[in-house]
Amino acid sequence: AERSIEHEHVTVAPTRPVAPVALVRTFRAAPVEPTPAPAPDLVITADEARARRGLGEAYADGLVLTGATPHRLILFTFDDGPDRRTTPRLLRHLDELGVRAVFFITSQRLHEPGARALAERGILRDIVRRGHVVGNHTRNHEQLPLLDASDVLAELGDTDRVFEEELGGRSWLMRPPGGSRSPRVDRLVASRGYTQVLWNLGTGDFQVRDADSVVETFVRVLQRRELDHGERGGIVLMHDTHDWSVEAFPRIVGWLRDRNCELLEAGEELYDIVDDPALFFAARGDAEPGTEAPIAEPSETILAARQARLREVTSQRCGRLASR
Repeated sequence: AERSIEHEHVTVAPTRPVAPVALVRTFRAAPVEPTPAPAPDLVITADEARARRGLGEAYADGLVLTGATPHRLILFTFDDGPDRRTTPRLLRHLDELGVRAVFFITSQRLHEPGARALAERGILRDIVRRGHVVGNHTRNHEQLPLLDASDVLAELGDTDRVFEEELGGRSWLMRPPGGSRSPRVDRLVASRGYTQVLWNLGTGDFQVRDADSVVETFVRVLQRRELDHGERGGIVLMHDTHDWSVEAFPRIVGWLRDRNCELLEAGEELYDIVDDPALFFAARGDAEPGTEAPIAEPSETILAARQARLREVTSQRCGRLASR
């Protein structure tokens, strides 16, 4: 029988504990007692801290992130993986370039028996081990506004179950497939504490089959967003399941870094590839579910410090290029 879904407005995204300090008490007439070991459940190991960061714990309960910013901040995100044929190569590129990213995981294959699922669960663990962040992209990549409430929560819950099994906890970031949202879905997502992450910088990598087109689309979209909307940076959407996307990624980073040589000479703000959503994040607080985050405007102090470090690195890099 057909399920009855309420009529609703659907929006689609644009192709836009601190470890405790043990106290030692001394007494005048008694020897100093040895410091007791902290309780095991209060100790956070390096692996646990990495997992918490990788699951986006710091970004729970946020406003909907769109990527809009007047600054040249760039966050790379990759959807639909992991894929054993392509994701490992992308991870090597990320390491070589010193870039961190957010991976939005579609978990359908990870629930299946067999060698492929085991390999791709291993890649999921490797993503976090290498310092990246993961988010929920549902199990089956369904358009969430077309599902009833129980199925929406099942799509999200199935992927988080994989995270719990492999990483020790659930995720706090999610990206709705296709960017498709509705007020009802926004309420369901918010009720689970997720922060939705959209994008404003598309690459068209799901529409083409060659790296040249992906790079050209990224540059064109970046320039158009600045011209039409005053957005000089943002959140980039790519897919780690396509060979041409993996090939295009280092070329896009190379273009940004080469462009920084020109911007440095002109005394302009440089493109700053950020490690995570921190500079775009805004807590939801009492705002209605589905409320979009304000335009990302980090403090002048933060921006100045980041730009100073970036200008030093860029100056050295561009000097080496010029001397060749």
